Amino acid sequence: MVNIKCEFMINHSPQTISLRRQATLIISSVLILLCSTEVLRAQMFSMEDEPPQFRRAGSEFYIGFEPTSVTYEGSETADGGGQFAYDGPLIRVGYSTPALNLFLGTGGKITGVDDVAYFDVGANINVGWPLYFTEKFMLQLPVRISSRLANITNDRTSFNLDRFRFGSITAGAGLQAHARPGQNIRLRLGAIPSYGFTFASGGLFGGSMGSVALNGRIFLDRLFGNIGLSAGYKYDFRSYNVEDEKYDYRMRGHSLQLGITF
Repeated sequence: MVNIKCEFMINHSPQTISLRRQATLIISSVLILLCSTEVLRAQMFSMEDEPPQFRRAGSEFYIGFEPTSVTYEGSETADGGGQFAYDGPLIRVGYSTPALNLFLGTGGKITGVDDVAYFDVGANINVGWPLYFTEKFMLQLPVRISSRLANITNDRTSFNLDRFRFGSITAGAGLQAHARPGQNIRLRLGAIPSYGFTFASGGLFGGSMGSVALNGRIFLDRLFGNIGLSAGYKYDFRSYNVEDEKYDYRMRGHSLQLGITF
């Protein structure tokens, strides 16, 4: 469980009520996705349907270093436009299984950026159909449903509680390849574009969000009993198109990750 302590605690204020509503919506979305996992796995092909040579360690914990760029795409005349631009690294941590990804990223003073702070937390539900496979290779069609909350604050606007705080729910499908060049070595390469909607704190306004996730990974299985290692790269692109143009941003992250599988 991730505990998020808000920067401002105002009892019964509109900001607090809005934050509670948004958090409730995000948590409800994630719970619905989690409850749907077993149904989806029962109805669709999953990794359990793969040939024995593709059976993998069931879980992975990872940590990553993610240089990130958040650029403003709204109108130059919008009041406060561009104040949440962020250019610096994030610390990324996550937990993954074949059907579920949980992730968290944070940046700001902890990563050397003094005036802007970034935080996000979310979950992906993944289901895949094998399209083609041999003893050493498989091509898969992955389907993903995602939910994420992103929050950016600027020290110059903290006095009026203005911040970039948007939840999102998206869905998409792509292509993913698995290869096993050795008995305990696996490779994975995939790309998943997604599209959905985003909503501001309190649900006062919202818009659409498009994203692209590219992922390449190598797994070294069963190095220490059932424990293995992983290393990989992930490109994360998101574009927010919101009714209030001052919140139109594009986010690009390049994450280098190391993990433990079991």
